[in-house]
Amino acid sequence: MTMLGLSLALHLFTVILYIRLPSRFAAFTVFPIWVWASLGLLVAAFCFIVYRARLSLTLVLIWTFTILLLSDETRSLGRLGIAPLHHGPPEPHAGSQVLRVITFNCARAANPVEAIRGLQPDIIFLQEVPHTYLLKQVIDQLFNGAGDYRYSAEKACAILVRGNLNSEIQVPRYRSQILLAELANGRSVQLLNVHLQPAATNLRLFNRSCWQEHSHNRRLRQIELFYALSILKQKSSYPRFPTLIAGDFNAPANDVVYRILEPEFTNAFAEVGTGWANTYHRALPLLRIDHIYSSDKLVPIRARTFKRKNSDHRLLVADFVFRN
Repeated sequence: MTMLGLSLALHLFTVILYIRLPSRFAAFTVFPIWVWASLGLLVAAFCFIVYRARLSLTLVLIWTFTILLLSDETRSLGRLGIAPLHHGPPEPHAGSQVLRVITFNCARAANPVEAIRGLQPDIIFLQEVPHTYLLKQVIDQLFNGAGDYRYSAEKACAILVRGNLNSEIQVPRYRSQILLAELANGRSVQLLNVHLQPAATNLRLFNRSCWQEHSHNRRLRQIELFYALSILKQKSSYPRFPTLIAGDFNAPANDVVYRILEPEFTNAFAEVGTGWANTYHRALPLLRIDHIYSSDKLVPIRARTFKRKNSDHRLLVADFVFRN
């Protein structure tokens, strides 16, 4: 009964923390909720097998429903009625022109051109670009020379579009870009490319410094994103033009940092994504840290992640239609 009591206590503790997301417990919530649920399930299963405790079956059901309700991954896996996004040109949607967007942390990608080829995007957000000459290859090979890009050596980020880029706004200190794109179809779209503070990797939960490090790390990302968003709102054409915010947020999908965007922007994968959601690490993707957000002038219709060789991130693709 003691073990079952501990499993129940862990459940209550876990649910409260994942709903409230207090910063001082960031070291706990940095894990997907199913990690803690798996521990609770193991304890309950052990009690049933060894002691035949009836309450253990109840706890198994409680933990299972918790995973289904609160786990980020179950939502996209459960969308069986939405047609998945495929290679090739974006499929038309209800007679409307489709805008395809990609975000990709390509630090270890052998060739970003090959990684993106076949998806035929209109807008590409890149982080940790390994070689600048690859950007010109993307323009020449993917956009047939009818494209534009802006690369920041200091930030190691780039935005590429099928069309033209102008009206660049500087974001001091942080790895973010703000640009206005005039697409080949004549539409204008405001773009914010972000690469937030690297995640804390200290997982020694029995060490007080681990909890302090994760808490401080989360606050830094909140400050960084809030600052970039403030510049977007004050100096760009948002909300007059449709706006996209995309990149590597270095935070799990349940992190409180995304609440800064939620009142005004929609997470494409959370809304319409299909398949396995997580983008990091490529070989064993446990965290969804790469995201594409859109303003209300764009409607997400499809989203999916793709595995690519030699990259530590999976590539995220989303299709949108313009709201009339």
